[in-house]
Amino acid sequence: MSTPTIYSGPAKVVHAFGSGPTLYSFFADGENGAVKLAINEKRTQRSTANFGYHQSTLDDQTAEISLTPFDMWALIPVLYPTYLGVTNGSNTGALAIGTRPHDIAAGSANGNAPTKLWTPDGRLYNVVRTAITGHPSMKLGVGQPLYDGVKITGLIDVTTPKYPCDSGALIAGNAITESSASDPGTAGFVPDFINGKWTASLKLQSDDSVVSGFGSMDVEDFWTLSVSAKYSPLTVQKLTRHLKLDSVEFMVKGRLVGPKHSDLLGRVLAHTHGGTITGGSAAYLQLTGPSSKTITLKDCEVFLDNSGFEFGGTKLNTGEVAFVTKMDFSGTPSIPGPSLIFSA
Repeated sequence: MSTPTIYSGPAKVVHAFGSGPTLYSFFADGENGAVKLAINEKRTQRSTANFGYHQSTLDDQTAEISLTPFDMWALIPVLYPTYLGVTNGSNTGALAIGTRPHDIAAGSANGNAPTKLWTPDGRLYNVVRTAITGHPSMKLGVGQPLYDGVKITGLIDVTTPKYPCDSGALIAGNAITESSASDPGTAGFVPDFINGKWTASLKLQSDDSVVSGFGSMDVEDFWTLSVSAKYSPLTVQKLTRHLKLDSVEFMVKGRLVGPKHSDLLGRVLAHTHGGTITGGSAAYLQLTGPSSKTITLKDCEVFLDNSGFEFGGTKLNTGEVAFVTKMDFSGTPSIPGPSLIFSA
């Protein structure tokens, strides 16, 4: 009897993004940080009146890579691309609903941006056409992993076009490169580790002055920055050929230290029935953290996020307060300005 092959150990994820392309290396967070590569198949169950279920036929085939990346601020340009309405460093954001993320990742329409999973024992899994479609939340605070989970979606190659079962349609060569595979990414690992205290101020957009009661805000545990980006598939005979961006919303929330309850109530109770929820003059939230990093949430609304005020127990009396972006048309009317701005 032959000796069984046993696979065990970590994986490095290298995603190609943009013209060039730039290779971004993802390392899973945690001592035994996990990376998952799933092949998803959609099928139609075929049945007959006489016998019920008979067999299935294949409709669609996609890949999904999921992991929680280690704390590297340098990943921000690929995790939160500019078409979401995000400015990151010198890259200016402009929301572009209808964007096909696989085109952006490839640097051209109908191109391929591969994501490669490489293991130290010499295996290489090469998903030929990928894009990040699950943009992670961020935890901003002391002792917190910076990112939550990331999802990278692989679709069938459309350059020919190809179909499931064609060689290299989803996985290069329809096989894993065993034993002789080399590291597909950059050689070094230099994390720009961002972990520490973050504070925030709510400022008026008209003159950048601090909204009364909302300066130097802190939180009980950590700030959470969440991204809600919705994509829908573009299919040809049930086969997913592209995904397109439908909508984006950004939110920052936390159990605040700083504002008085009267300040919070005053902001929220200023919401008018049927009116735009501003709670007073238009304002933006600016977070300041370690290494002079900043995150700005433009033109945001303030909510007592379904928790209001809590008394007793071991938590602060203030429940979670949420700051949520609105669309900012202060620049060119047809092109909304960036809603989320990361410093370099």
